[in-house]
Amino acid sequence: MTRLLTLTFKELRQMFLSPIAYVFLAIFVAFVNVMFFRGFFLRGQATMAVFFAWFPIAFSLCLPAIVMRMWAEEWRQGTMEFLLTSPIESWQIVTSKFLSGASLVMLCVLFTLMVPYTVAQYGDLDPGPVWGGYLGALLMGCACLAVGMFFSAFTSDQVVSFLLSMAVLLTLVLIGMPFVQDELEPGSTFGRLAAIISPATHFESIGRGVVDIRDLYYYGGITVFFLYLNTLVIDLRRWR
Repeated sequence: MTRLLTLTFKELRQMFLSPIAYVFLAIFVAFVNVMFFRGFFLRGQATMAVFFAWFPIAFSLCLPAIVMRMWAEEWRQGTMEFLLTSPIESWQIVTSKFLSGASLVMLCVLFTLMVPYTVAQYGDLDPGPVWGGYLGALLMGCACLAVGMFFSAFTSDQVVSFLLSMAVLLTLVLIGMPFVQDELEPGSTFGRLAAIISPATHFESIGRGVVDIRDLYYYGGITVFFLYLNTLVIDLRRWR
């Protein structure tokens, strides 16, 4: 546990010594705020549904900027060889990077708390969907982070890592968005499969304040599964 905490704090320190973390926070918060408030006063309703609807897109566009450096930076600095030949377990390396990234996801969510406060000034805001939306945002952010980390572990090039993780995350998110689902044949096998595997689909009910245990299992399962696959990739490089 001590080793894991030490690695996590090291990752956090390196992350915030880089401008990427601050740029990520600024772009994420600015994106969801601008997309929400540009039509908020026209809608005339004190609801956060539209605000949370932009979170899947925001995560898929912004998180690759974080995961692209997690593995590529280790290769660039020459520290990856040290980690692979050290007694540190692969799962500890992967988990420490995930925890540092999850901390940044949590900061993103916390920095948007002024939005529900502002909305509440213009009407009677139902707290249920707000709490549900933020819970879902945290779970979805962690799941997307784990997926992005796995795919970025296949390359030591930051640009390739960024493009690969963004392509995967954006595809997973878009296939579950309502406008894409509407274009798919209703009841088709592909349509149902797309809805099942997309993090955007599972975020819809939580964003409305309905916490379905199946959605919690989905986000938890996706996170653990891809962290496990990431550990296998690191093990393969260790014993190569």
